[in-house]
Amino acid sequence: MTAPGAPGTGRAGVLGRDAGPLGRAVRVAAGAAALTQIVTTKAHGHSGGELLAAAATALGLAVAYTAALALMRPLLTRGARGGLSGWPGAALLLLPMLLYPIGVLPDGPAIGVALYTETSVLLAGLSGYGGLELVALPVLLLGRRPVLYSPFNAVDLAERGMRRRWHATPERWGGALAVAGLAWFWVEPGLAAIRGGFGDAVGTLNVLDPVASGALLLAGVLLAVPAPGPARLRRLRAAAFALLGLGGVVGAVPDVLWPVIILTGLVTGAVRAASRRGRSAPAPAAGVLARPHVETSSTAR
Repeated sequence: MTAPGAPGTGRAGVLGRDAGPLGRAVRVAAGAAALTQIVTTKAHGHSGGELLAAAATALGLAVAYTAALALMRPLLTRGARGGLSGWPGAALLLLPMLLYPIGVLPDGPAIGVALYTETSVLLAGLSGYGGLELVALPVLLLGRRPVLYSPFNAVDLAERGMRRRWHATPERWGGALAVAGLAWFWVEPGLAAIRGGFGDAVGTLNVLDPVASGALLLAGVLLAVPAPGPARLRRLRAAAFALLGLGGVVGAVPDVLWPVIILTGLVTGAVRAASRRGRSAPAPAAGVLARPHVETSSTAR
């Protein structure tokens, strides 16, 4: 973990912890659009009791995630290759939220979950925290910024290819196209779901979804062009945006990013646990593996 003052000390920052200007802007826009939709549409027509349940759920989630982050703190300070930092911690914190998309929650608590989640996205953008948005408020309260991967890190990954002087022109254009495509998929649905004429007007723009998907696919192509800098990171970004572009074509972006993080985190956590068990296994004592000498009638002669 790092102290709140850490972001911005380096040029690129740390993926999963520090959000750049474009990453912050996309988070703020996405959070604001979704919150507007919750207040004007989702909460409309619900009774006072249901809205009270929503507020209580949001407050309960804030307390629960703050407590969870405080308890996990020792396991989030072991670096990217140990403990729960990065993928595993994000997966564990996201697992309880699976109750929301499968529709088992009553209306009041469901609105509360959405309210907490989208407020957290907005707060992450305002504070510059580039990790998992669900802990944006606990991060501010506890004063530490753990590395926890988030679906919005796709935007941060695109931005990382635009900020250094040695990034070539195709890489810069690829990053810009990826940011634009991802921003569309995060912001437009929230605005289109707003009740009334404004939402209806924005909803007609969903014909541009293939354009956003094409922008992501083109970003993947441009990032595949050989250029100065770390080739491994460039290839990773090219593959990621090409896959996201294909996901956009079938309407899976950005929803698919949450289960991807959960599955990757669970697998990564299992691998780390297995490697730690292997390292902690006691070494055999000296001479244990040596073949014992057994005297027989033949050897005695």
